[in-house]
Amino acid sequence: MALTQAEYEFLMRQEKFFEDIVNPIKLAPAPISWTRQIKSVIEKESFNLDFYRGSFELSKYTLNKRYRQTIIMLRYDNAGRHTNPDGILFDGPHVHLYREGYNDKFAFPVSEINVTVNEPMEEVFKKIMQFCNVKSLPAIEIPMF
Repeated sequence: MALTQAEYEFLMRQEKFFEDIVNPIKLAPAPISWTRQIKSVIEKESFNLDFYRGSFELSKYTLNKRYRQTIIMLRYDNAGRHTNPDGILFDGPHVHLYREGYNDKFAFPVSEINVTVNEPMEEVFKKIMQFCNVKSLPAIEIPMF
């Protein structure tokens, strides 16, 4: 199932909240992987937020917002390489945003979501939540190594 661009934009504008506000968001230590539920306030739509940090490249991480389990609405990659269908290459931080007919195949500069290159992970997370219109966040936990 795909979304129209208008449906995507409507869903992104909806005010959202974390279903579990009590347990903190853990962004470290690597390797770490989790999924949290986000709900829209008015429409009662449900979204999944995935976070992944592997064990090989400890500084590399991905944040992914999905709708209906399989529709990727936003994916942030702080590192890596991606070539868009039109041939534009991204080498380093980039964000994938849903586009009708292409799903998440196109990447964009991180400035599209008000993030700057080399910004701390916690700030990137907060800005992505702001871009997704998530109003209340659990505490963010980043243990010192």
